[in-house]
Amino acid sequence: MRSKDGDTQARRLAAGLAVETTASFPNPAQDYFEGHVSLDRNLIKHPASTYVLRVGSEALVNLGIHPGDELLVDRSLPPRPGTVVVVVHDGEHRIGRFQIIEGRAVLVTDLEEIPLTVDVEPWGVATILIHHLLPGERTARAPGRRGAGGGE
Repeated sequence: MRSKDGDTQARRLAAGLAVETTASFPNPAQDYFEGHVSLDRNLIKHPASTYVLRVGSEALVNLGIHPGDELLVDRSLPPRPGTVVVVVHDGEHRIGRFQIIEGRAVLVTDLEEIPLTVDVEPWGVATILIHHLLPGERTARAPGRRGAGGGE
C-alpha cells in the first residue's frame, strides 16, 4: 500500500522531476544550493581582460606557486607593491612579486630581481592561484601552450 507521499514521489519521477530521498545522511548544504558552480562568475571580475597562464618555473615556490599551477591574470589591473605580476622579458612571460626597491620598480623572484624598464613592462596582475592537488595534474600541459615563469 502506497502512502500519499509515495504517490506524489512516483508522479514526480514519471514527470522527470527530482525526488528527495532520506535513505542517507542529508546534505547540510542542500538549503544553500544556488545552481551550478561557475568559476568565471565567482573568480573573474574582468572577463574581457583575464587570462589563464600555466606556471612553468620554480621562480615563486617560496610563495607557494609551483610549476604546473595556473594563474588567473587580469591585464586591466595596475601592479601594486606586493602583488604577483606577469611581465614580458626576453620574449617570454615571467612572474614575480612587484616591489619598489630604492625608488625603482622591480620584479622579484626566488631566483633574481628584474628591473622594470621600457623593455620589461607589466603585462598583468595575478589575482587567483589554481593549485592542483591530484598527482600528475600539475605537470599536465596543453599542447602548444607556454607557461609563465623563467626558462620556458
